[in-house]
Amino acid sequence: MASMTVDVSPHAGRGSGPRWFWNALAHGYVWAWMAIFALPFLATLIYSLRTPDGVWTFSYYQYVFGSFRENLLLSFETTLITIVINLLIAIPAAYAIVRYPIPGKSFILSTLNLSLYTPAAVMGVSLVIAYAFLFRIPQTMIGLIGAYVVGTFPLMLVPIIVALRDLPMVFEEAARTLGATRMQTFWRVELPLLGPGISAGILLTFVIIFNEFLVTLFIAGPGLTTAALRVYNLARTAGFQPSTAALATTMQLVSFTVVLLFFHFFGSRYLKGTYLI
Repeated sequence: MASMTVDVSPHAGRGSGPRWFWNALAHGYVWAWMAIFALPFLATLIYSLRTPDGVWTFSYYQYVFGSFRENLLLSFETTLITIVINLLIAIPAAYAIVRYPIPGKSFILSTLNLSLYTPAAVMGVSLVIAYAFLFRIPQTMIGLIGAYVVGTFPLMLVPIIVALRDLPMVFEEAARTLGATRMQTFWRVELPLLGPGISAGILLTFVIIFNEFLVTLFIAGPGLTTAALRVYNLARTAGFQPSTAALATTMQLVSFTVVLLFFHFFGSRYLKGTYLI
């Protein structure tokens, strides 16, 4: 029997250079681009921590716990309400689109995704006209949440549709064979298996709504200033002051923390497709 030798030298399997060189190059490439992408946020953070005289201070963050707290709470409130409404609408809609032979399904899905292709300013003007002349709810909390639902509903719908299409019918058939009712099958088998799509939709909706200001600029009334809109108004009227940078940094940290917590608690379970109850 002919003998077989395996080359285990550092030069094997990675071109003509040593393995450590290519590893260092790959890591350096990733870290370099990460630094470039993070540079604007780091610059904002540093700007919020320094006075015009160059003294380091946290004094500008007192505004976060002052009047800006109300704006943050409003942003959280509208975001959570929007997520709940999107879920209540998107899950039955996705189920109908995937599981039932609806005529004109492609046209319906394209229409439901219309807000993704519409510029925010155009959508803001359209919503102002619709709210003022059709629904009679201009500059109200209901109108603001309605605008958020219209703008982010596709971000909840599409991931759920993808997850439902990837879900084999065998799970549903097995549950029905074992005596489960239609509703029991949906709540205890299908809905938990839609975890990847639902979690992705929730994360996308939160990040977009919490940081949205352009549509809010058209829709919100005087007493409905969200955190993002407050930062925009301050930057436009008073310039980019360190106090404004502190508010902007707070919003960045909130969004970043939510994303980190999502991947920490749900990433390994949902994104790998291993979520089961």
